[in-house]
Amino acid sequence: MSKKQNKAQLTYALLHFFYWMGNSIICGFSSAFLLPNGFSSMEIGLIMGIGNGGAVLVQSVLADYADRTKKVTPARILSAICGLFLIFCGFLLVLKGRSIWMAVFYVLAFIVHTIMMPLLNDLNYRLAEAGNPMSFGAARAFGSLGYSLMSAAAGFLVERFAVSILPILTIGSLLIMLILLHIIGKMLRPGSRQEKEQNRDSGNLLEFARENRNLLFVSIGAMCLMFCAGTSGTYLLQIVLNVGGTAKDMGLALAAAAISEIPVMMLYDRLWQRFSSGKLMKAASVGYLIKQVILFLAGSYPVVLFSQLLQCVSFALYLPSSVAYAHEHTKAKDAVKGQALMTAMSTVAGLLASFLGGFVIDQFGVKSLLGICAAAAVAGIVLIFRFAED
Repeated sequence: MSKKQNKAQLTYALLHFFYWMGNSIICGFSSAFLLPNGFSSMEIGLIMGIGNGGAVLVQSVLADYADRTKKVTPARILSAICGLFLIFCGFLLVLKGRSIWMAVFYVLAFIVHTIMMPLLNDLNYRLAEAGNPMSFGAARAFGSLGYSLMSAAAGFLVERFAVSILPILTIGSLLIMLILLHIIGKMLRPGSRQEKEQNRDSGNLLEFARENRNLLFVSIGAMCLMFCAGTSGTYLLQIVLNVGGTAKDMGLALAAAAISEIPVMMLYDRLWQRFSSGKLMKAASVGYLIKQVILFLAGSYPVVLFSQLLQCVSFALYLPSSVAYAHEHTKAKDAVKGQALMTAMSTVAGLLASFLGGFVIDQFGVKSLLGICAAAAVAGIVLIFRFAED
């Protein structure tokens, strides 16, 4: 492998590292940031729900544009989105206390962060087509490492410097992402995917979903699993507090979950060679159910911490498998749409988790929400086992 090819893999892996650092803040620490600023659990759910809903709408338009355009590479699109993210984080840094403007800019920050994911995933295959041996699993493992390091660090820093440190940490990761995207942009050329299937009109995301029925139902099953992930992520602070933990304990739990993902993601390419992405998604769905049942039964912080370690057989298997599955079952002209459909369903799951989660916690308590999550995991297993192709 040449130095140039090594550079492509390393740069892409570092891009995941800093993207998921930002994810740990904007998603994992949403309650930790908004609760001290005076927002209730239900209001936090509303903010995250609106953010998820907005992301679904924007993803549909963005995926269609990214699949059609010959003039702009995904790296440039991602750079523009990073620029917007920086601006919104700047507003979150200067705004203080509960206000409509803090809610608005948190929603906007969440939207631009979420819509990066399908483009970031597709970038792996664009680099591969440019002649670079790529490993999505290894790159995503770097993302888990970044998530774990930021989660652990942020948990301690929030206790020492207050929640105003969170936008600063996100801004730092975004500035480095811009540098990495500039480097990757030089390795790509516009229109490489489109040239394989000459500009045939593939319609919008809804038309794509109707034409790919099995992929649609698999993505709905994935939505059920990601509802579990979204709920335990957004409301992990409340879950930890419910068993006697602290904000620092939440940060450690997030870090433990991310660290447990790393070995599985590093070895994912070997698993993929032995088992199909469809079979690995089925295994991940079972992992999610086991994790949710343990979390539902948890009566102490150590049990919650143990449930987080089961990320290795749930999310760590699911994410690279869903990216590979969408790529394998999507034509080149619809490359970004395939990734966007999976991401959109995950975003819808986040929307449901946000709206339903805050309401259920405020009205019925944490335990009731965890019971709903276990039921969602069962639904996900049924759909994925029925429609995922081996």
